[in-house]
Amino acid sequence: MAAVARWIAESVQEILQISGLTLQAFLVLCAIFLLTCVIFKRSRNLPPYPAGRVPVLGHLLALGRAPHLKLTAWRRQYGDVFTVRMGMEDVVVLNGYTAVKDALVDRSELFASKLPPYLLDRMAGFGQDIITARWGPGFRQRKRFATTVLKNLGMKVGHGSVEGNIREEASCLRSRVR
Repeated sequence: MAAVARWIAESVQEILQISGLTLQAFLVLCAIFLLTCVIFKRSRNLPPYPAGRVPVLGHLLALGRAPHLKLTAWRRQYGDVFTVRMGMEDVVVLNGYTAVKDALVDRSELFASKLPPYLLDRMAGFGQDIITARWGPGFRQRKRFATTVLKNLGMKVGHGSVEGNIREEASCLRSRVR
């Protein structure tokens, strides 16, 4: 095993000497290559991309000043569902009544989550409360708990609600202000 490792090290050293690279430069190039592979990798479950994607800007330059016209042209070419790269984010474009209905009505749980803001996620623990939580069992449990607590505190609709008390307090406050 040690002989194989020594042979690999000697081979890499010979290649570096032939090409004129130092070991540090070679390692930096390898790190840059791996980083670009990770950043620009494409998810396998996404619909097709239109051609003409720029590495950092995505399809923003291809959309031009009239993005609706370009998206319509891509709809004719790629169908009702396709992916557009907006900067560093992939955006799935849905066209037509059937595609939108299928996504938002028939498969609503798949499309119910919100996109997490990166800075808020890192700084404040995104998804830990009701407002920013992603759709799923945790969100439903928090929503059920909040609804139960508000009902127990008197935030009911109709008989037994605190609406009458609120109206009375508002009229008292209004008369005091006058």
